[in-house]
Amino acid sequence: MNNPTDKAETSSAFQQMAEEARRICGDDPHREGVPAQIMALMREAFKNPDVRADALQGLKTSRDIFGSNAQPGFGIMGVESKEIGYREPHDHENCWAVNVQVRGDMRLVHWVRDSVDEETGDIVLRKVDEVTMHAGDVDFSAPGIAHELYPLTDDSVELAVRCHSLTEIIQHRYDRSTGEYINWSWGNKEAVGGGKFTTVNAENEPAPLSAMISRIK
Repeated sequence: MNNPTDKAETSSAFQQMAEEARRICGDDPHREGVPAQIMALMREAFKNPDVRADALQGLKTSRDIFGSNAQPGFGIMGVESKEIGYREPHDHENCWAVNVQVRGDMRLVHWVRDSVDEETGDIVLRKVDEVTMHAGDVDFSAPGIAHELYPLTDDSVELAVRCHSLTEIIQHRYDRSTGEYINWSWGNKEAVGGGKFTTVNAENEPAPLSAMISRIK
């Protein structure tokens, strides 16, 4: 498992939480009970303003606050709304994901695949629920659940917590402005498939903004 990006710049409150999360994950973050333990740990830790301050300090060094996209194992990436903004629905394939709101507010929508046409590859994507995240809030997306993120304040900062390196997964990204999706390989930095999709249970869902899908290829 990988180490913090910069131990000298990561102060103790956040460091201790991250180390404990890495210990809980061990070599198999999909063991029964692990996600629940991670959520309990982070919900308690991020009530502490010192932990949130430590995370913000870590952002000054690198977005990869703990681990990195390119390394295997547990990692934490900091995301600033002013730099990335809205992100289209996307999942982490067979990996779970945790989003922690450190500062500001964020609207987070969960989606799930209702069905897949085996011949055409067309997908029906169903809105499951949504939550408004405030500083200290923690959200969990199970494997296969896509999350869509709308920053509600310019100072919004959240942490994207992953159980595996992004380079090891195929991320499904849904562009709601076009009704097309791609299967994105972080390892190859290219789309390795895709198709069309429609949505259900989203009649009152606002129109999507300019999507991340066009910026991280």
